[in-house]
Amino acid sequence: MKKQDIIILTSIIVALITIRVTFNIPNFNPVGAIALMGGVLFQKRSTAFLITLGSLFFGDFILGLSSPTYMEYMFSTTFLFVYISFIFIIVFGMALKNRLSILSVIAGSILSAVIFFLVTNTGSWIALEYTKDFSGLMSSYAAGVPFFRATLVSQLLFSVGIYVLYNLATQRKTSVA
Repeated sequence: MKKQDIIILTSIIVALITIRVTFNIPNFNPVGAIALMGGVLFQKRSTAFLITLGSLFFGDFILGLSSPTYMEYMFSTTFLFVYISFIFIIVFGMALKNRLSILSVIAGSILSAVIFFLVTNTGSWIALEYTKDFSGLMSSYAAGVPFFRATLVSQLLFSVGIYVLYNLATQRKTSVA
């Protein structure tokens, strides 16, 4: 990956983090897409993790400065599970690297939204007032269902957007299949 391409991709990520901080809509944001596409597009694993997780954390820190409630959330058990889900999504993105197309980005987006849902709601089950049995786990998943649509739609929209913008900016041919 050329230095210029890293700058382009990092600029796209910074722009998306700015959108997230400016328009903080619960579960409709570019963070999952940044994790997926960071894993897909950065060639070096260390760069994928460092820039992707660093930019996500920077956005969370800015939100924390603007809201005492959000700052309380940072470094909580729930927060930890959100970042664990991002790590899984980055690794999943790395696995998509060799079969990159618009269709694989769409499929990867759907699976990334499911990964985020399962990991973060499992974290809620562990950290919050759910019974620590199968019924409690299912209750935590049921409580997360209303938020899943926004997560899925934003994951699809922002992932495809990153894919198309990056390919246009770096003059790569966008593959459909």
